[in-house]
Amino acid sequence: MKLRKVVFVSCLLMAAILFVNGVILLINPNFNTSSSLKPNEELPTPITVGEEEESNNNTMPEIVEKTPVNLLLIGLDQEEVRSDVIILLNYDPASGSMNLLSVPRDTRVKVRGRFEKMNALYAFGKESLLIKGMEQLTGLSVDYYLTLNFKGFRKIIDTLDGVEINVPFNMDYDDPDQNLHIHLKKGIQVLNGEKAEQFVRYRKGNRKNEGYEDGDMGRIKMQQEFIKELFTQKMKLRYIAKADDIFFILKKYMKTNIEVGDIRRYMTGLKNVSYDKINMFTVPGDSQYMNDLWYFIADKKETRNIINEQFYK
Repeated sequence: MKLRKVVFVSCLLMAAILFVNGVILLINPNFNTSSSLKPNEELPTPITVGEEEESNNNTMPEIVEKTPVNLLLIGLDQEEVRSDVIILLNYDPASGSMNLLSVPRDTRVKVRGRFEKMNALYAFGKESLLIKGMEQLTGLSVDYYLTLNFKGFRKIIDTLDGVEINVPFNMDYDDPDQNLHIHLKKGIQVLNGEKAEQFVRYRKGNRKNEGYEDGDMGRIKMQQEFIKELFTQKMKLRYIAKADDIFFILKKYMKTNIEVGDIRRYMTGLKNVSYDKINMFTVPGDSQYMNDLWYFIADKKETRNIINEQFYK
């Protein structure tokens, strides 16, 4: 598989799954599955897509990597202060299979001696603190992170000519403080970047009793539906021509400690990735009102059962 095609597939899945449950993993050659970021350990220097070495013939030697790896996907809110989307991607390069665990934003975690919502950890300690919270919740080591804002998401969806989706009901919500305005009509339609952002961010309406009955869990279900449609519609040969555009969008709007130049370690696994090998899960639990705030209380036992039964280690 040519490097350009591999990079395109990787970029497409990054864009799709980061905001609505998915990403293709690229990794560092010094990767060690037994290692994990410790509380006071400094994150590896962030890089942006586009720093790979040039190849004279646009091909790379195939290197087989079989060790599973975990990647934390972070989608930032409009102000880039909190994480609107939090997903743990577990990737098995030997089979080309992925498990994605969506985490409700309001999930209650205890870090640094105090309870916080998962989505607030980014504001207090960026990726390193969010990684610590995720490791505490799942018991898995988080090897790498990828952070992207919604501006990049909108541009990528526009570059891919939008996504056809069935909006389940009229969606109307306005939050001037966040400069968030959602207005979508019920029915099958093609969503451009702006409308796609509205779709994946919608949770409740302007009026009482409007929105998803199960709140953030309903939004996660719709995000997962979005990624299914995006993957099905866009993983086609004609979109490979969009590779350069997506490549430079990610270079501008993504922050990660993954090195694209090391994609050759996972090239074999990337060729095996298919829609039916992507499994999606959501952290189980219930919402509870505590100390004047609503929290999502994760069922840690059931979460660990999902990890033990479904995730690659």
